[in-house]
Amino acid sequence: MGAYDTMVAGLSGAGLALLGIITVHGTSEYHLNAAQMHDELRSSAETALVEAGQSWAELELNGQRAILTGSPPSVKAAEAARVAVLNSSGQGGILRGGIWSVDTQFGEIRPLPTVSPYVWRAIKSPDGAMILVGSAPDEDIKTALAAYASDLSGRTTDDRVELARGVPEGDWAETAKFGMDQLALLDSGEARLTDYELRLSGIAMESAARIQATASVANLSDPWRGVPNIDGPSLWKAEHVDGTLVLSGSCETLEERAEIAEIAATYFDGPVVDQMTVSSSEHEQWIQGVRLGLPHFSQFESGEMEFQPEGQGFKFEGEATSSTLQFLREDMSQLEGDYPVAIQAETVTVALDEISDVDLGEDPLVACQTSFDLIMDANAVVFNTGSAEISRESGLTLDKIMAVSEFCADNLMFEVGGHTDDSGDRAANLTLSEARAQAVANYMAATGFDTARLIVQGYGPDQPKLDNATPEGRAANRRIEFKVQEWNE
Repeated sequence: MGAYDTMVAGLSGAGLALLGIITVHGTSEYHLNAAQMHDELRSSAETALVEAGQSWAELELNGQRAILTGSPPSVKAAEAARVAVLNSSGQGGILRGGIWSVDTQFGEIRPLPTVSPYVWRAIKSPDGAMILVGSAPDEDIKTALAAYASDLSGRTTDDRVELARGVPEGDWAETAKFGMDQLALLDSGEARLTDYELRLSGIAMESAARIQATASVANLSDPWRGVPNIDGPSLWKAEHVDGTLVLSGSCETLEERAEIAEIAATYFDGPVVDQMTVSSSEHEQWIQGVRLGLPHFSQFESGEMEFQPEGQGFKFEGEATSSTLQFLREDMSQLEGDYPVAIQAETVTVALDEISDVDLGEDPLVACQTSFDLIMDANAVVFNTGSAEISRESGLTLDKIMAVSEFCADNLMFEVGGHTDDSGDRAANLTLSEARAQAVANYMAATGFDTARLIVQGYGPDQPKLDNATPEGRAANRRIEFKVQEWNE
């Protein structure tokens, strides 16, 4: 230890010892010994660091001399930590108490990461507590948002926000506060600010709060875009929970409860838990939506189906295959009455064991054609007898067709070819084969595939795969095939 450090250490110890026997800060209400004074200085300094939003800094005390270490996120943060500790316990000095000096031994200042998209979220739990996660551009804004959330909720905010670059231009912090204002109107939910989009989702039991928050977010000014997604109370719900299908809420009659439970048991491949009750309500004929939607929702891999009479009507969330979602849309479009339908589920990809040995990267066109051939050889698109209406039993085949098309390169296009056997009139078979090919193309388009990459062709009986002399041959000739080719714009 150098002479200066020895002198400082001695004076620091002497100062603390002296402070232990003299009146503190000009009062005579209490006295502190050296150990107590040391603990008070440390406590005050650590509190000051937290309040300044500089909890990254590590503190050591050598008498009344503070030493700060750690890796500051910025030069501004390093100086804020030093000033916070220096002013944490009075004006400093032997007789005045407080920190004499602050030495900084910081590591290299960490450059803030740049993130895209720039996401910040405020989450309100059912008990009213707020959690903040995501990114903020600097410590001042991060601290201000946490304080604002605490004022709204009336309790300490769980602030998990990290500093990052990439914040959109404009009043980003004010938009985040606006989101929390609307979130405060809900019983629970989330305000998510992603770049220029503010999405408010959650539950508002009171109609007035739901209407106010929805209107406020929907009318958010440019360049910000508001997307409200606020639910009312659920009257009835079905939910996938750990391999079971749980039914809850209320039904109008015992007969309706039994009918709903029977639908679930018929279409869900697993145990059904019936937690439904029976009670009358003013909402009529909503069970039709359950009859139409529950068979498909039972095939979801996860999620919830709800009936919210004062909110979004019938709402579907979760994960399901493309055919399940498409058939659900088709059937729910038949729902009568004024109940809206919201399907917000994500598509999951089915397994393609048939093409596990295909190298999709070697020759894109050959690999894509081989994949389609293997899938269509092992699976069939089945149509209702004498028509171009796709049978619902073709769902898995359609899912595999969509999965293969996603694997194929973007510069490839597909001819959807329809084929028949030689039974009946040739002209009628040509018309039917083209209509069936068009039905498959329409399905692909409805599930989001680019129609510009599709060609429809009906071949009728002209390109048999097997001999039409046997029932097996005729069945094989009634088929859909895909021909892959380069996309010529």
